[in-house]
Amino acid sequence: MTQSDVSASTGDSDTATTTTPSRSSRAERNAAAAAADLDRSRGAFAASPGAAVQLAEVEEVDPGTVFQRDAAGFTDWLAANLDRLAKELGLSGLREVGRDVGVGSFTADLLAQTDRGRRVAIMSHLEPSDHLHLGQMITFAAGLDVSAVVWITTRIGEEHRAVLDWINQHGDDEVRFFGVELRLLRIGGSQPGASFHVEARPNDWQKVLRQRQRVGSPLNSRMREF
Repeated sequence: MTQSDVSASTGDSDTATTTTPSRSSRAERNAAAAAADLDRSRGAFAASPGAAVQLAEVEEVDPGTVFQRDAAGFTDWLAANLDRLAKELGLSGLREVGRDVGVGSFTADLLAQTDRGRRVAIMSHLEPSDHLHLGQMITFAAGLDVSAVVWITTRIGEEHRAVLDWINQHGDDEVRFFGVELRLLRIGGSQPGASFHVEARPNDWQKVLRQRQRVGSPLNSRMREF
């Protein structure tokens, strides 16, 4: 090996020696920067706990402040939202086929029809349930050619729920009775939103809904009628 070779080798070694610490220093600086970013992120959350999630107040709205007590205006809204009611009832769609249908001295607000051609009488009562409207419900079942009667109110009393359950249990399968509560909710300063809550229904209705996909099931056959 010549002197020049030794010098070249030594130069290469010096170059390697100076290069390696440079790469290591970059890696260390990057790691330190990442750690600093993480610490700042943690510090931001620790400085203001709960700031990441903010929930608005939910307020229940009296339907009487939106619709008149005699359900004027509500019938129009309901006719345009029958699909929402049908979904809660588990029916195969609903469309309006009549309005203010008289039976004796009583009047059903809406007469609807399912996709299967079954007719449903709908009675709106934007106050807590009472004996008078319970009697009207039975009158509609007797005086109209319907397969179901739906009573929409702001609250179904326990005594009226018990009556509907008894009728659904001991009556025939030709007419089914539903008691539905209407609730209006406002979130923050938003417009009120409506939701339906089925509080009374035929005793086997939940089984019907669970087994509606079973081919050949008697319960499924009854569901298909709707």
